[in-house]
Amino acid sequence: MRQLLAKPLFFNRRIVFYLIILLSLQCIIAYGALLVFDSLPSSLTDMPDDHVVFRESQRGTVNLIRKQIDENKDKPLQEVVNELQPYFGYPIKVLSAKTPLPHSIKKELEQLDFAYDGDKEVVYMDLNNGNILQLGPILMRDILESNTMSLSVFLIIWALFSAIVFFILIYFAFSAVWKDLVHIRQTAEQLGQGNLKARTHNVKGWLFKPLANVLNNMGTHIEHLVSTNQTISHAMAHELRTPLARMRFELSMLEESDNEQEKRQLQKGISDDINELETLINASLSYFKMHQNNIELNYTTVSLKQLGEKICQSLELFKPQGFELACNCQDARASVDINLVETIVKNLLLNAFKYAAHKAVLNISKQENRVIFEIDDDGAGIPFDAREKIFMPFARLDTSRTRSTGGYGLGLAYVKLMAEFHGGKAFVVTSPLGGARFVVSLKSGDE
Repeated sequence: MRQLLAKPLFFNRRIVFYLIILLSLQCIIAYGALLVFDSLPSSLTDMPDDHVVFRESQRGTVNLIRKQIDENKDKPLQEVVNELQPYFGYPIKVLSAKTPLPHSIKKELEQLDFAYDGDKEVVYMDLNNGNILQLGPILMRDILESNTMSLSVFLIIWALFSAIVFFILIYFAFSAVWKDLVHIRQTAEQLGQGNLKARTHNVKGWLFKPLANVLNNMGTHIEHLVSTNQTISHAMAHELRTPLARMRFELSMLEESDNEQEKRQLQKGISDDINELETLINASLSYFKMHQNNIELNYTTVSLKQLGEKICQSLELFKPQGFELACNCQDARASVDINLVETIVKNLLLNAFKYAAHKAVLNISKQENRVIFEIDDDGAGIPFDAREKIFMPFARLDTSRTRSTGGYGLGLAYVKLMAEFHGGKAFVVTSPLGGARFVVSLKSGDE
């Protein structure tokens, strides 16, 4: 519970940390943008030069002062200046024309009779009588020339507004994505805690919907594997009980028996049970190995007619006496894994030899990019409610397909597993002969 509470807290701290970084970057970006924009030529920004703007803004003041001085020529210049000083918020000084000034200021005075010094925020006015009038320093409002505190406040306010707008846009743009991520994380946590039925059903965004589908498919696959392994483990434990129980009984009888012939029979029974156990364990291990590892397919282009006839001829010696095996194969070529196909078909035909009454038929055909194998028999058939069960490991039917026929119920499980490895499937339906029709559909490798 503490871990679940700690995660949102950690997330909030991280958000605050990112916000501080964002604000700092916004301040740097804003200040840099102002400096760059201010340094650009007026021809590019379509804005007049600051020097010209400030200078022309003082033209009226300069002309009014000059007019006032001209009207009071009978008074000393300093007296006129002293009378004007109370009307201005900056100092007015009388300088000698010999006062050293920058070259650009002197040039501007010669051209316009007044000049503006942007560095000192001062206006110079040539009185043409050997004196220069200095107006200023004039208080100007320029954000780039303000003090550190004022500039910092401006940049922080600008960054805060930018961050607020940014996070509002991010929220509306990614709130749905965030919800999808939360659903995916919750599903992953439930799967990690052992709830294999957990699925993500609320993901709607195009960005994470494929991830949710992959997670759901993975959960379904894991649930199937765990369920299959549990079924196999329980079935295998059940299969082991019978020979073990017989061995325990035979050992007890062996201790009590005084008859040599009976002892030999009991010893032979124990030996047979040991062999049965060994066969069962080996078969189970082989199935587990195939179930856990993918088979690397070796595709070979082959004639389906020749392949079917070869399989039927190889099983002639295994047919029961008087049993009829028909082979109907399409004269077509397809790319398949020959070894895998032969194993599948032989398993199904040997199965038909056990349970058919008198006849079995092998049909092989190619339909578009798939190769279809059909094995019909005239036996008792498979009940509808047992047609999925028979493909499970160690599964047997309680009717015609019994323990007396031998085997451990792994043959059809092998068939289904190998068909899936070959990109296909295996299932059973009712045969036109009255028994069962096992159908295996494999993907052809030449498409």
